[in-house]
Amino acid sequence: MTRRIFFLLITLSTTVCVSQTIPEKWLTYYEQSGFKKTPRYAETIEFCKRLEKASPWIKVMSFGKSPEGRDLSLVIASKERAFDPVKASKSNKAILLIQNGIHAGEIDGKDACLMLLRDIAITKTKSSLLDHVILLVIPVYNVDGHERFGPYNRINQQGPEEMGWRVTGQNLNLNRDYLKADAPETQAWLKLFTSWLPDFFIDCHVTDGANFQHAITYGIEYHENVASTVRTWILDKYLPALSHLETGGAPVAPYIFLRDDKDPTKGLQGGTAPPRFSTIYVTLQNRPGLLIETHMLKDYKTRVSGTYRMIEVTLERMNQEYTSLRSAVRSADAQTSKGVERPFPLQFESVDVPNQVFHYMGLQQKNEPSEISGGTRTIYTQDPFEVNVPRYDSIKVTKFVDPPTAYLIPQQWKEVIERLRMHGVKIERLKVETELDVELYRFSNAKWQQTPFEGRHGATYSVETMNGKRTFPAGTAVVRLNQRAGRVVLHALEPEAPDAFAAWGFFDAVFEQKEYAEDYVMESMAREMLAKDPALKKEFDSKLQSDTAFAKSPGSRLNFFYQHSPYWDNQVNLYPVARLMKDVPLQTDPWR
Repeated sequence: MTRRIFFLLITLSTTVCVSQTIPEKWLTYYEQSGFKKTPRYAETIEFCKRLEKASPWIKVMSFGKSPEGRDLSLVIASKERAFDPVKASKSNKAILLIQNGIHAGEIDGKDACLMLLRDIAITKTKSSLLDHVILLVIPVYNVDGHERFGPYNRINQQGPEEMGWRVTGQNLNLNRDYLKADAPETQAWLKLFTSWLPDFFIDCHVTDGANFQHAITYGIEYHENVASTVRTWILDKYLPALSHLETGGAPVAPYIFLRDDKDPTKGLQGGTAPPRFSTIYVTLQNRPGLLIETHMLKDYKTRVSGTYRMIEVTLERMNQEYTSLRSAVRSADAQTSKGVERPFPLQFESVDVPNQVFHYMGLQQKNEPSEISGGTRTIYTQDPFEVNVPRYDSIKVTKFVDPPTAYLIPQQWKEVIERLRMHGVKIERLKVETELDVELYRFSNAKWQQTPFEGRHGATYSVETMNGKRTFPAGTAVVRLNQRAGRVVLHALEPEAPDAFAAWGFFDAVFEQKEYAEDYVMESMAREMLAKDPALKKEFDSKLQSDTAFAKSPGSRLNFFYQHSPYWDNQVNLYPVARLMKDVPLQTDPWR
């Protein structure tokens, strides 16, 4: 006799008992494996498409292609079938975007989301989570890395039995790419994000680091780098929902980064990071970004269940506070559209004074000399201990900038202009040649990272501000700051921002000297210059005395005179992006 339906009782959380009966055909691959395996990409999308076929609330679409040709899939869950950004924006519901598998070996979120979508749309035990929210789920973001599948991809991680790889098919870490946007996946993601402009964002990961009892840790920005209304919403409306949440037998904890791996009692380091990371980047777009980091040494079931519960709690709070969340986000957008704060905080560093006490639930450890490494070996036991430790989570601004009214970018820097447009930045074009008083930056002491990082050799430099009158031809790009994405503009175009386009190498050509003087020509000219200009002779003699390397280099000595001659190219080391400090009338039309 054939069984038509088999019912299985499963517990979705180890800390909050949520029992339900699920038809066998709707058990996920993860559940059928006894909570030990995760499905391949094709099986994952096949399950999503079965959900779509079975429920009018579910839509599966592609938002782009990976470099290896796979679809980047998005699952939309909406009771009103608001399956496009225009309909969603008119629904008066909050929009949540959940991203899984950006590091495809850290895949807990995918299996949690497949169960959650099933529980919303099929069994409907969680259908109320869509009452005031539209849910967007990226099942696997790094799809090419996901299919580099195997049992040895995460040395620090306990389960699943096989998983994907950290980086893409182009060997890029997508979670270092949000501002520079080199990867095709990032460019597709930006188009998705700026189309939908979700009100809340979640990025699901698995952490590395110390061993401790906490199964789930999280990070969310609420410092001075977050728009004030969004920051207030996070502190007053969202974080209280996590204060008593437990998963895996221990409270959910802020992201645990020990100040001293050998001595946890010295406390935890908090702070902030640059916008190359997903949850920092979305704050530039005036959205809260939650980082879920499950603990790598907890078993896979505990981690997936904990991720499920964190997402569920977030959806519950968004349903309760959807009006206040939408208001906070839209207020931040409106404020930025009028202009970013002045002065604008550009660089931050952690304050070396604790501002919180955290109840740390650790595991006893022994530290002993290692004959293998020659350093210190840490051995964790399974003996638990608890202790209150200081947490250092304050930051201070180390660099402010006075925002311009607009940036002017020569039209030939098309890659920079197009990257800005990917971020949802509105750009205009000068219709006629225009002379303007502007601020300019000149670089000096430029150096490049010897080894590549994310496919680039990053630049460091000193920056000097200059004022001058320049003529800008018709076609020059005009990027105003009084727009919703104004904070993104500042971080991309201010060269001292932590992830500035200049620091990533987008403007490397300006550092190059392209014309040179023959030595025998410069020898004669230098003598003439010295004879005619006593001040130049004084400067030259002083440099000979103070700079030994210069004194010993014939080429440097002759180049000194070339640089002081009328033949020198004054655009060497000149940042091509000008800052318009006054709001003056400009004849422009939209960039096309």
